[in-house]
Amino acid sequence: MRSAILLTSLLLTLSTTTAMASEPPTGKVPLDADSLIELVSGKTQECRKEKDGSLCANWFSEDGVIKRVMYEDQARKDGVWFVDDQDRLCILWEGKIKPLCFLVYKQDDGTYSMIKHDKHVSTILGSEPGNTKNL
Repeated sequence: MRSAILLTSLLLTLSTTTAMASEPPTGKVPLDADSLIELVSGKTQECRKEKDGSLCANWFSEDGVIKRVMYEDQARKDGVWFVDDQDRLCILWEGKIKPLCFLVYKQDDGTYSMIKHDKHVSTILGSEPGNTKNL
């Protein structure tokens, strides 16, 4: 009986934590177009995909090219990036016909949450000027 109660408590805690992690930040305003461009243009971003915690790096060129590498398996993707008229950071990967567009929120710890359809999809962990990963 005690084990069942502990297990139930653990499951409730985990499901609450997971639900909170997938929700957009409350009380915060997303970055505007100028701030998005300043954040990514000409820089390499360290990132984390929230669905599985995998780590990656994205190079956002000043002329709208994006290159990504996933650290675990070295898988690479190329595409284009832009900011749309709704102040969302958008990425269109090669071979796709619809861009992924995110509202971006700065967090208190200096990271940036990327939100798509009210779901926290990815996090920018840090940024370095230039193509520091030779992508």
